[in-house]
Amino acid sequence: MRRRRYLAAAATGLAGALAGCNGLGLGVLGPSGEWKLRAMPADPEASDYTCTLEESFVTAHPNLETALSRAADGERGSWSDPVYLDAETGNELGADMADYCKGGFRGVYFYDGDAFFVSLIDRKPGNRKGHDH
Repeated sequence: MRRRRYLAAAATGLAGALAGCNGLGLGVLGPSGEWKLRAMPADPEASDYTCTLEESFVTAHPNLETALSRAADGERGSWSDPVYLDAETGNELGADMADYCKGGFRGVYFYDGDAFFVSLIDRKPGNRKGHDH
């Protein structure tokens, strides 16, 4: 439960810090999804906290793979088109990333030789539907 609260706070903080960047478009579920996942290319030196995402982890989370793939050819400062996730999938991805990356969420993620920021935002944090806050 703590991990998800931290994750939601960290994701919201990252999104706020990068609020000047935008990425519009429809994802897997469209705007009705509970969670919004997106990525953007990052400066590898942008954070002291880093996490290397191995191929096996990313392929186990196809929505993350989609977001990283969309961002791979993007420009720094521009979010990829988002992938919308239902509550269960978003909660699972957030918990798995927190476990895999040892509790951190703000930072630079390395995958397939590239550096990325990843944003996982709870779009309906107050509705308590499917969320453990």
